[in-house]
Amino acid sequence: MPPTAAQRRVLELAQSFRTAAVIIAFAELDIGTQLAAGPLPTERLAAAIGADPLALARFLRAAAALDLVIETPAGWQLTPLAAETLVPASPHSLARFLANQAAFYRRWGLLTEAVRTGRAPEASRREEDRADWVRRFTLMLYEVARLTSDDIAAALVPLLRDLSHPRVLDLGGGHGEYAMALARAHPTLQAIVFDRAPVIAVTQELVASQGLSDRVRTLAGDFFVDSLGEGYQLVLLFGVLNGMGEEEALKLLRRVRDALAPGGWLAIRATPPDASPEARLQHALHDLQMLLATERGHNPTAAELEHWLEEAGLSELQWRAVDETTALLLARPQPARAST
Repeated sequence: MPPTAAQRRVLELAQSFRTAAVIIAFAELDIGTQLAAGPLPTERLAAAIGADPLALARFLRAAAALDLVIETPAGWQLTPLAAETLVPASPHSLARFLANQAAFYRRWGLLTEAVRTGRAPEASRREEDRADWVRRFTLMLYEVARLTSDDIAAALVPLLRDLSHPRVLDLGGGHGEYAMALARAHPTLQAIVFDRAPVIAVTQELVASQGLSDRVRTLAGDFFVDSLGEGYQLVLLFGVLNGMGEEEALKLLRRVRDALAPGGWLAIRATPPDASPEARLQHALHDLQMLLATERGHNPTAAELEHWLEEAGLSELQWRAVDETTALLLARPQPARAST
């Protein structure tokens, strides 16, 4: 008896982990870099990446079926798809993102345990003990941020259009790509990326590589303890609140409120209340990611965020769509009440 449509759909969902494993391993093995200059036979490629030649040949046949490589008389060659996305030097590279997905692939294998216990599994947290975790994680997020940063900047620049030298704080900004996109979009904008010292070391490299060190500066510290500065016309708070409970979130939002200039805006990347089915799916999956990776974090809903902002003394809430799955929640400090 042939499978029903429902059976085919469930099998497709359940077995997609195998193709994900192939493309992640392709990036982890750094095959894109080795083949970037031209085709190589299996034996030479195996020696270059430290792999077993017979196992590598089997692996490359699967990669060929996924349109990542083709076998030529000279050896294995990257397809246009892989050359664009799986070579770290490519401007459209996702290689670092995919290589780091190996840790998340293992982490998601612990989902049943996390659901049963309500806690991030210890084995999941150990992934972050690696000495190079911060660097790898920051570069991973940078590659993904580049996919939407210019569109996000285009949505935010109108808030700053009438200002000659706007000041922006990218709080917990990590790689700094959103601040850099704003600097590219507004020629006189000055930005500060604030994050922990180990992250900022990577941020400085990325900002320098884009030639923006004179306009995008960095500040290392603890945003619950150290000064954030003041007088900002825009503060970005992307991917920060989902690692916190309500008490921490309100504390941080009040600090942001105090750092804003009169009339300044806070922008939070979030899932809007009228999200598309795809956006709702991504929101739910990210929420599970927080379950697997943090003690208290979750992906707050639109209603939660709106409530937190109002509790923290921020008002004039508005949503701005960026694309099908990306939106920005904007707010600004409540005006001071006139004394009577």
